[in-house]
Order: sequence, then C-alpha cells, then structure tokens
Amino acid sequence: MKFLLDANFMLIPSKFKVDIFVELEKFGHPELYTIDLVVKELRKIIHSTGADARAARLGLKLIYEHNVDIIEAKEDNADNDLIRLSKEGFIVCTQDKEIIDKIHSNSGQIIHLRQKKYLEKV
Repeated sequence: MKFLLDANFMLIPSKFKVDIFVELEKFGHPELYTIDLVVKELRKIIHSTGADARAARLGLKLIYEHNVDIIEAKEDNADNDLIRLSKEGFIVCTQDKEIIDKIHSNSGQIIHLRQKKYLEKV
C-alpha cells in the first residue's frame, strides 16, 4: 500500500506520542512517500518557536530515518498535489479536514488520527 504523508501528519509523533509508522503497518506493508513541498513546509515550521517547531524537527527526522521516498510535486500547492496523487492510488495520511473532504468527494482513501491514540482508515 502506498501511503502519502502530509506535513501535519508528521507532527503526530511529537504532539500525541503515537508511533505512526507502527500504526501504518496495521494496514498492510507500507510504502511510504511524501512530496518535496511537505519537506519544505516542515523546514519552514522548524524556524518558528515552541511545540510546533519541535514537532516539525522530529517529523523531518523521521522522514529520513524511515526512508520515506520524496516525490517532486507537480502542483504549486502541497494540498493540491496530495489530492492529485490520491487520484493515482495513494492513500493520503493527513489531519487536514479540507483535504479529507476533497479526497472523499473523489472517492480517495484517507488515514487520520482518531481519538488522539490510533490511526483510522476512512
């Protein structure tokens, strides 16, 4: 299964202490991907202050530690690229309600954090 990780999804391990990589294995053998715009977004957050900066730092570190493949975006906007790739068979892992709604309207699949404890596929 091809999982496409969004920036806000990569903040989960720090914010909620959930091992997203162990959780993703529950859905089958995960092939992990993200887009270069997500990496840029995490790098931008790192330069802010507080909990989000720490969460983004950990998220970026996990992308490299877990050998997540980074795809070059074809859109100017990360959200649009996630939606485009969902139409190509990727399961998008995100917490963004707007992206979730758009992907659902196109019959795409989503994985998100449920009850701040575990991942759910919808």
